Parts: sequence; C-alpha cells; structure tokens
Amino acid sequence: MIKGVFRPASFGEAVKLKSEGMYYLSGGTQINWTPAQDERVLEGKPAIEKVILISDLLSSEIKKEGAAISLGAGLTLQELIDASLVPDVLKKAAGYIASRNIRNMATLGGNIAANRPDSYIIPTLIALKADVETEDEGIICVETYIREEKDCLIKRVILPEVQGVCVIDVSVKSSAAYPSITTAVRVSSREVVVAIGCVSNHVIRLKNLEAGILNGSLAGDNLEAAVAKEINPKSDLKGSVEYKKYMAGTMVAHSVERGYVL
Repeated sequence: MIKGVFRPASFGEAVKLKSEGMYYLSGGTQINWTPAQDERVLEGKPAIEKVILISDLLSSEIKKEGAAISLGAGLTLQELIDASLVPDVLKKAAGYIASRNIRNMATLGGNIAANRPDSYIIPTLIALKADVETEDEGIICVETYIREEKDCLIKRVILPEVQGVCVIDVSVKSSAAYPSITTAVRVSSREVVVAIGCVSNHVIRLKNLEAGILNGSLAGDNLEAAVAKEINPKSDLKGSVEYKKYMAGTMVAHSVERGYVL
C-alpha cells in the first residue's frame, strides 16, 4: 500500500529519492502490477509504500533530431498512437492494449521501466534498435536496459533511422487477456533483429538466430524449430511449454516471411 508520495523538483532529486528505496510513479498503471512470482509480494500485498511522482518532470514532446525521432518518456501510449511521426509498427504495439483508459494513463517510459515480459512495446523498440536517455547512466540501448534489468530514470526514447520492415505479432486469447507470446521482427538486406516476449523473465533478443535468417540458412520449418529450441518458456494459464514453443516458432517464421515480402 502506498503511504507516501514525494514530488521532486528535479531529475537529480528524483534519483536521490530512488536511492533511498522509493519507486518512480508517473501514469500509475504498472507500479502495483505484481504477479505471484514477484519478490516484492508479501502476503499478497506489494511492499511499495513510498513513491516518487515524476509526471511533472517528464516531457511528452515528439520531435525529429536529424534522422532520428525523440519521444519524451512522459508520452502516453494514446498520444503515441495519435502522433504522425511515430512509426506505424510502434503505434500498432501500443494499440494491442485494448483499454483506451489505460492508454491515456500509461506512459512510454513507464512501460519500458516496468520491464514486463509480456510487453507489446519492448519487443518493438528492441527490433527498432531504440535507445533510452536516462538521468543515471546517459544513453543506453533498450535491449541492454531490459537485459540487464536496469532501474535508471528514463527521460526520453530515441528511435534511430533503421532499414527494412518491422513486423509485430502476438498470440492472445482475447483483448482482455495477457498474451501467450509477443514477437517483433525487423528484416532488411543488411540486418535481422528478432525480439520475443513471454518466454523468460523479460523480453529477449534471439541474436543466435539472426545471422542464419539473414543468410537464408534458417527459414520456414527450420526456423520454427530453431526458435523453439532457443527459448525456455514455462507452462502457465496462458499455455503449455509445447504450445509457446510452437507459437513462437511459427510467429517468428511468419513475420520474417512477411517482412521480406513487404
């Protein structure tokens, strides 16, 4: 239960408060999301008692910076969808969150910082080779932020100019359900990036397979089998291990095919 709310006057003050064991709060849609395996859960209640309200510090500005696009971390997912400069695939990822009320509250920075394994946004950002600018450590690529489970204060997201086609796909039983698998694949003549969610404790990138996809040695059934072998999902209410391996393999293979066709 949240018992104390602190409103810092600067990013520096916010980071100092964070070092005292508090948690950042902006849109508020993620902070109390605590699955059963979350170590913060104690007797069914999250241990978060003090939060740092950072919504006044975060920008929601969207602007071009040369060939790149800068997105303020305070940008809501609905604002992301409505913005003309945002790539369509990222808009589509945000749109998978069916509730407009949540999209009007949830922020881009908060979605990344929550580091949920079933995020729609994170795989897409990894595929797009996005960076985050943080107050604590400067600019970090999203893939590193997620893989190393950073908790730095995100100030903005930077989308570089990338080549090729990016495709997002999800396996979900209904718009109100959590996904069983999320994938984002970007293919070009020079590079392939494959990111997948719901198969680990955070979204992962399948780097070991990307060169094979690029040179054509992994395709179709061979690619499906390679993806299934590469991941180690757990059985839960959203699907068995076998189901998740099968869906992940077929989704990645289908996305690669679509990317090269488009």
